[in-house]
Amino acid sequence: MANWGDYHPASGAGWSVFWRISQADGGGLEVWFADFQGKRVMWRGTQPFALVPYHTFSPTFKDGIDAHCGGVGFTALKHGAPNAWNDASWNAGADTEAVVVKVEPQDDFHPAELIIAAKFQCGWYQYVHRWVFNGDGVIHPQVAMGGHLMPDESTPTNSSDRPHIHHMYFRVDLDIDGQFPHDVFEVFNHNNFNHPGGDQWDIVKKQSKLLANPDTARKWRVRNTVSKNETGQFRGYEIELPQLAARDKFSTGDVWVTVYRGDGVQQGEGVGLKCTDAEMESVYAVGPLDIVNGNDIVFWAVVRAHHEPRNQGEEANHLPYHYEEFSITPRNFARIGEDAGRHGGRGGHDR
Repeated sequence: MANWGDYHPASGAGWSVFWRISQADGGGLEVWFADFQGKRVMWRGTQPFALVPYHTFSPTFKDGIDAHCGGVGFTALKHGAPNAWNDASWNAGADTEAVVVKVEPQDDFHPAELIIAAKFQCGWYQYVHRWVFNGDGVIHPQVAMGGHLMPDESTPTNSSDRPHIHHMYFRVDLDIDGQFPHDVFEVFNHNNFNHPGGDQWDIVKKQSKLLANPDTARKWRVRNTVSKNETGQFRGYEIELPQLAARDKFSTGDVWVTVYRGDGVQQGEGVGLKCTDAEMESVYAVGPLDIVNGNDIVFWAVVRAHHEPRNQGEEANHLPYHYEEFSITPRNFARIGEDAGRHGGRGGHDR
């Protein structure tokens, strides 16, 4: 019997990372213990569930881990499974049958990349979970939709023409330089063109739901209160979150800042009981934050896209893979020179 949940090493582009799929049908690909240039960046990263409301609001699905409201789990597919409806013969028998690891070299236009990816059947859809670790220290968590539109016998192509939104929830546990629990969470706003003073970082004082605001170029940061770089700047990583759809009554926030409560809890379980993300605010992101010494910060981020089906054209047979992503970018974390991308250490697993 396959032993789902084993940790598998991957390295390249200056990174050392471990990956696993904890169960054949559940919350998808997990990346663990990500170190860049020998320094810990991330304890764990996942995209464990999605909320998918349709026009007329029926049905609304919570897919992935602990599925609700008619949703289903992410079922791991074998590497090579076509972008189509796949029967059970394509289900992976082990996580090693599903996950593809590649290292792309640096070229004229891109840094070196370590890529860890897998795809999952989710009803008629497919989800691709893809994590790209760049040789300049940036992490690109990505998700793609493929597969088929939901069948609808009332349409000429026998596929649904009903628009819907994919709200895709990522959970990321950064450990800046491994110096937990000494991270604070900050929010950035561009207020005016004064210099200095036109841009401002503020510490978030309590676990809470946070909202994006393009008008102020809003982004967020996990910053350490202990670890400094060679020039005396506190190390950190920024979260840059583009959106192709707005919040709605089902998906009400863009980022939630909370704290580590263990690797076996609050991975998305219990969210979606009301076909919304209400539990993210009422159960997950609850309590004060230590803005002086820091906490062991965990944040959630939503990547979303509105899907107007091309059911009488390009999507009549299958959905071309459509990727969305956000960026986790170092600030004062590392020095990038000619030898960047040739370093990296496995680091320890102990929290």
